[in-house]
Amino acid sequence: MELYKKGQGSRARALVAIVAGLLVVFGVAEVFGSLMAPANYIVSALLVVVIGGGGIFFSFFHKRAADFLIDTEAEMKKVAWPAWGEVKGSTAVVISTVIVMALFLVGVDSLLALAVQWMGILPKV
Repeated sequence: MELYKKGQGSRARALVAIVAGLLVVFGVAEVFGSLMAPANYIVSALLVVVIGGGGIFFSFFHKRAADFLIDTEAEMKKVAWPAWGEVKGSTAVVISTVIVMALFLVGVDSLLALAVQWMGILPKV
């Protein structure tokens, strides 16, 4: 069996293989760590290995899956990634906006709670 379009999409294929391998490792660990009947251990572990192995197989040898990963890697190379300073600035804006909105909502909630208690709809806590 020959690798489909060898040398193309190698990063995307490697990432899929790593993720599928990690899923197999953690899946088998979860199967053996669960409280299943001992007779089901081997069947469940084999099922996890077959599913993870299928993911690895399809990422390297199945034509449609390999073409998808090759195209994905090609499109990711076309993306204009922001500079580190722009990422830091955008992150600061998002975090500060979330904090301001949270404080505003706490204030509105407190005022509404006081109003509802003052009207006698809810008992005072």
